[in-house]
Amino acid sequence: MGKFFLDKGLSRFKRRTAVILPKDIGLIIGITALSKDHVVVEIGGGSGYASYYLARIVKHLYVYERRQDIYEDLLYNLKTFDNVEVINKDGKEADKHAYLYLIDSPDFIDVIKNVYNYVERWLVIYLPNANQAKDGYMELKKLGFKTYMIRSILEEWEVDENILKPKHKQLYHTAFIIAGEKNT
Repeated sequence: MGKFFLDKGLSRFKRRTAVILPKDIGLIIGITALSKDHVVVEIGGGSGYASYYLARIVKHLYVYERRQDIYEDLLYNLKTFDNVEVINKDGKEADKHAYLYLIDSPDFIDVIKNVYNYVERWLVIYLPNANQAKDGYMELKKLGFKTYMIRSILEEWEVDENILKPKHKQLYHTAFIIAGEKNT
């Protein structure tokens, strides 16, 4: 996808990890109907791309990152936000009540089990492969969530006087989004 799909504020970010792309962040924001009244917990902050977009919308964002080097990058990347708290702990230790928990961690099953009681409405897992996505989906179903498995595909087109066709190089699959809405 062209660079125009990234907010210019992200260009200064230090980046050592794979990121949740804006096409997926937007979908997560839309599905969960996030607003300025919500508190969000993000497990596995990585480079902070999702954090950047979430912080611009929500009342407060807690970001858990267990790796010290990535934690330091997050502090740098998110320094302009006064509604963000970056916590250098494993996401399994998260203990904040929040409207949404967004989990981007290979330990997602353990994290889900440990944070279940703190989730007020939504728990979303960002997973790169289908086997993980199935496991995450089944875990949320087992816990009683109304569960959705989603994959977003964004297709850019080439357009001029004589051409109207999809561009040759596309970024189709980024990850599966498993969204669970808590039955309240």
